[in-house]
Amino acid sequence: MTNYLLPAILLLFALTSAEAAPQPNVLFILVDDFGARDLSCYGSTLYETPNMDRLAARGVRFTQAYVAYPRCVPSRYAIFTGKHPARAQGQKDSPHVEPDRDATIGQAFKDAGYSTFYCGKWHLGDGSSSPDKVGFDTIVAAGAAGSTRSFFAPYTVSRSKGHGEKAAIVGLDDAPEGEYLTDRLTQETLSFIETSTKSSGKPFFAVLAHYAVHTPIEAKKHLVKRYEAKLAGLPKPDAVWELESAGENMLVQNNATYAAMIQSVDNGVGRLLNQLRRLGIEDNTVVVLASDHGGLSARGNQRGVATSNRPLRAGKGHLYEGGLRIPLIVRWPGKVKAGVEIATPVSTLDLFPTFVEIAGIPKPEKAGNDGVSLVSLLQGGVAPDRDTFYWHNPAPRPTSTGDWFSSAIRRGDLKLIEFPTHEKVELYDLAVDPGESNNLAQQRPAERQRLLERLNEWRTSVGASMQPKEKKTKK
Repeated sequence: MTNYLLPAILLLFALTSAEAAPQPNVLFILVDDFGARDLSCYGSTLYETPNMDRLAARGVRFTQAYVAYPRCVPSRYAIFTGKHPARAQGQKDSPHVEPDRDATIGQAFKDAGYSTFYCGKWHLGDGSSSPDKVGFDTIVAAGAAGSTRSFFAPYTVSRSKGHGEKAAIVGLDDAPEGEYLTDRLTQETLSFIETSTKSSGKPFFAVLAHYAVHTPIEAKKHLVKRYEAKLAGLPKPDAVWELESAGENMLVQNNATYAAMIQSVDNGVGRLLNQLRRLGIEDNTVVVLASDHGGLSARGNQRGVATSNRPLRAGKGHLYEGGLRIPLIVRWPGKVKAGVEIATPVSTLDLFPTFVEIAGIPKPEKAGNDGVSLVSLLQGGVAPDRDTFYWHNPAPRPTSTGDWFSSAIRRGDLKLIEFPTHEKVELYDLAVDPGESNNLAQQRPAERQRLLERLNEWRTSVGASMQPKEKKTKK
């Protein structure tokens, strides 16, 4: 072959490869307050999630996926900035996205030429912190609100006793009375995907961040009746509550309305998956489903709770496994084997670097570096070079979710939790005790001390606040 032909052939090969492998679309479905056992494919015998199960059967299901914080705002901050919330929290429970300090996943994709979309719960600030100011071209019902006042339109009017919200979700004033919010957000996402696929000429990065299954616990009546009938046919539990920290924790999944809420979310997932197939983009769209923390199962007062995370301990607000573990499913057609379970511990801090590596785009300069890409783990089972995870809760809510000021470290299978204001340390071996029932702190003092020292070093390095600030609200 003559030398002058070689560059032309290489160029032709590169162009052909580029045409054969367009940049993938990404659809990220984030469900609020969704517990690690709130799907049938994760072990629930009450809740029915056939479409999420279908997603898992065609992708990867993580069995030890963690959040960076067991409550909404700090967890979402970590997901969308790639930074551990302890770096920005101070004594606040709610670090917002600040453009001078942070960069978001949306910015990474927008800068790379993607069409970006955010629908639903943002809760990371408004004004200059609004998602349309930090990387998302189109937003729907995304603002400062942490929950809707009602899941039935009008969404600005509370139907649940005592369920007020300082900030109402905005932008859905045209909703016909009685419309169900979960259905509306699904439809808005379907419309964006349809329009983007047919007219923009760009790949898309779309976030559907449901307000469900957060309180208020409200669902369609016919679905509630269905689950009431199902519950009536199940054996009655010997006990429903157990003592936990500053309050108590639910032992069983027995809320028919919550089950109906989950089914509405699942129905929407099915509509989205079917649309990707109908539009012919299923094979070039990565779909990720996750939660922002464990299910609402624990309380410090007489508030209603939603679910149980058992056999994992406790729930939302707590640094026990029930508050930190979530469902995480990734479907990446042609790149990841279908029906795979991965037991390697991972974190939602890993989503930002994973998304950008999947798309082959750079991270913005202000993006965080507290997570690692999971691409090698997804594609080849090669675990990240990391064996330590950290958590810090400087804003406990003992009178609401029943949690205490606390910090935690997991190294290998050992997990240590410190409760400084209670002068208490607990140590668990998660390999044999994922329910954290056998405290080994006195039996294994050397390991207890080593982990405590590493936890102290980490807290110092990130500037974690050691002055607890209690917030006595239900949200």
